[in-house]
Amino acid sequence: MAGVQHHTGQRQSNSHIMALLSLKVLLLAFFILLNALSSFEVERSTAVLDSVREAFRGVVPAQQSVSIGAAGLGVMDGSDDVVEALGRLFDETLPIVESNDSANNRILQIDMPIADFFADGSAVIDGEALDTLAAIAVVLSDNRFAGEDYRVDLLYGLAGGSSDSQGRLLALRRAGALVTALEREALPPARLSTGLLPSFADSIRIHFTLPPARDGGAADSSGGE
Repeated sequence: MAGVQHHTGQRQSNSHIMALLSLKVLLLAFFILLNALSSFEVERSTAVLDSVREAFRGVVPAQQSVSIGAAGLGVMDGSDDVVEALGRLFDETLPIVESNDSANNRILQIDMPIADFFADGSAVIDGEALDTLAAIAVVLSDNRFAGEDYRVDLLYGLAGGSSDSQGRLLALRRAGALVTALEREALPPARLSTGLLPSFADSIRIHFTLPPARDGGAADSSGGE
């Protein structure tokens, strides 16, 4: 009888050890999962920041908002460099149309799918689209360009004339959300505008108006007079 009791106690001890080991394995798996999810978010943000680093040939400080402290990011000098930097943010994925207006301002136009910004029926901007808008703000917030008279127009595309009042209301809410996102990245509201673009279904047009490149020679000659 004594031998049987000893054997039973040993089994109970072994079961406790196995339960403890199982708990440790579960905890380990849980922490591995948390680490994997965290790494995914970091990699997504890093991809955007790497694009900005390449555009500026510099280093982006690790901060909560990529637009904070943007003055120290690049080696830009005048609007030509800003145009180049904006182009580098998109040239690998989206075509950019570049032109000049009657005042010789430089125009950059980028068309992006609405589905990249919003889920169906939602006016909340997707996380990756917010990263894109933040990267735009990094370029435009550089101190050597922030004093220039640039404009950013965010045009939300409509199907045909869009007589559907409910669809137009959602479009207005989404257009407003785009401007609000850039304002939160510290871009001056006076330089931002939004609107609806008929017969431009399923797309958002980001329209940059940038001043002409500075002419150092002209400035010197005018100073001499």
